[in-house]
Amino acid sequence: MSLTAVGVSDEHLRLYRYFLRNQEQGAEGAGGALGWDRDTVDEGLDELQSHNLIRLSDRHTVLVSDPSVAVEWLVEQRLGELKSATDQVLATRAVIAGLIDDHKQGAEQSPSGEIERLDGTDAIHERLTDLAFFTFREHMSLLPAPWQASRIEESRESDLRMLRRGIRWRTVAAPKALADPGTLAYLRELASLGGEVRRTEQAIRRMAIWDRGVAMVPVNPDDHYEATLVVRQSGVVANTVAWFEQVWDTSQELPAEDDLAARQPTLSDTERRVLDVLTRTDKDEAAAREMGVSLRTFRRYIADIMMRLGAANRFQAGLLAKERGWI
Repeated sequence: MSLTAVGVSDEHLRLYRYFLRNQEQGAEGAGGALGWDRDTVDEGLDELQSHNLIRLSDRHTVLVSDPSVAVEWLVEQRLGELKSATDQVLATRAVIAGLIDDHKQGAEQSPSGEIERLDGTDAIHERLTDLAFFTFREHMSLLPAPWQASRIEESRESDLRMLRRGIRWRTVAAPKALADPGTLAYLRELASLGGEVRRTEQAIRRMAIWDRGVAMVPVNPDDHYEATLVVRQSGVVANTVAWFEQVWDTSQELPAEDDLAARQPTLSDTERRVLDVLTRTDKDEAAAREMGVSLRTFRRYIADIMMRLGAANRFQAGLLAKERGWI
C-alpha cells in the first residue's frame, strides 16, 4: 500500500498509520514507536499536515483526519493536476499547423530542399520513421513487390502508431506483393486495425506519400533501399497523389483469404527447377552450373522464392515448399 502517487512518501505514510491506530496521541510516542528522532518526526508532521491528513491541536495533540475523506481529497486534487497538465500538453498541438506552414514556406523558398536524395538502408529507414511520426492526416503508398521480413518489423511501430492516432492509412498492392505470405499477413493485420488495403493488376511502382505534401520514390525501382528521393515540390507531389488516386479508384478490395489463395500464381518452370536443384546440391556454384545461369542470378531466384514463402532462411524455405506441395 502506498500514497506516493498523491505526494505522500512511504515513510510519512508509516507515521500517518501510527496516528490512525493511536488517535489523539502526542508526537513523542510516535518517535519512540518508529525509532525516529524529534527532527524526523517534526518533518513528518509538517508533511502530513500540509496534505490535510492530520492537524495539531493547541495542546499539541495530533488529530488524524478520516482517511476515506482525506485520501479521496488527495486523489481528486492529483487528478485535477494531471488533467490540467494533460490539457496543456494537448494544447501544444495547435501550434503544429503553424509550424508546418512555416516549414513549407521555407522549403518553397529553398529549391535545393524540394528534392532530397537518401542513400542506404539506414538513412532511408530513419527518414521513413520521421515522416510517419510527423504525419497528421493521411498516408498513401503503392506496393509492387513484397516487403522483406526485416522491413516489416522495422515499419510496424510507425504504421501502428499512425493507425492509433486515427490517420487514414491506404495502400494498393500488386499480385506479386500479395503472393508473399509475410507481406499479405502484415497487410491483413493493418487492415484489421483500420488500414485500407486494395489490390491492382496494373503495373505500379513503389512510392509513399505523407499528408499529400511529401512523396518518396526509389531511384532504382528494383531496389527500394539502395537510394530514394524525398520530394516536396508541390507540383510533383500533386501529380504523384493524382496517380495514386487513379490506381486506388480502379483497384479492388482485398479478397477473403480463401479467394486470394485460389488466385495465387503457380510456380514457373524456372522456380521449380531452382527448388529441385536446391534440394539436390550443397553448393550454389554447382546448382548455378547445372541450371546454366550465373551464380548471382541463381541466388536472386532463391531470394525471390524465399520472399514468396515468407521464409527466413533456405532450410525453412525448403520445409515450407514441401508443405505446400511445391516440391
